[in-house]
Amino acid sequence: MRFFQQTLLPDPLGLTLAQTRKSRRLSLGQAAQGAGISEAEALALEEDRIHEPGMARIHALSYARSLGIEPEEIRDSLPPQPDLIRKKSGYLSNLASSGQTKTIFNPVLIGRVLAPLGKALVILLLLATFFTTWGMMRQLSRVRSIPWITSSTRPVSFGDR
Repeated sequence: MRFFQQTLLPDPLGLTLAQTRKSRRLSLGQAAQGAGISEAEALALEEDRIHEPGMARIHALSYARSLGIEPEEIRDSLPPQPDLIRKKSGYLSNLASSGQTKTIFNPVLIGRVLAPLGKALVILLLLATFFTTWGMMRQLSRVRSIPWITSSTRPVSFGDR
């Protein structure tokens, strides 16, 4: 067991990207075109600025891959992952108590109310389909002849029931 382990700080992402691009003798425009991003976004990544907070991590990964850098090498230097749910947004009870919306026709409020109902509606439709099919199968199993399938040219007798 080591008591004194040396921890290495990762190189800044912009410096790594710029050095790799220059060592491959690519212009900023060529490297950005290879990654599928604009030159302004590539320049912002090389200068360690975040051009678009929601897409910075994806753009950094695609830019690094286009330069031949493996994502594992720069994992610690990547921009932070974007928040999928805004921290300020609340659920229905938080919206009602905060007074953010007073109208009943707010699309966000209606969507939050109807989303759980949609799941319940799908389950209800599946159950109704199952029980309807089951009931029809029970009724059809009791029928001995189906009038529109049997031939009307000769009489059919079933005997005593």
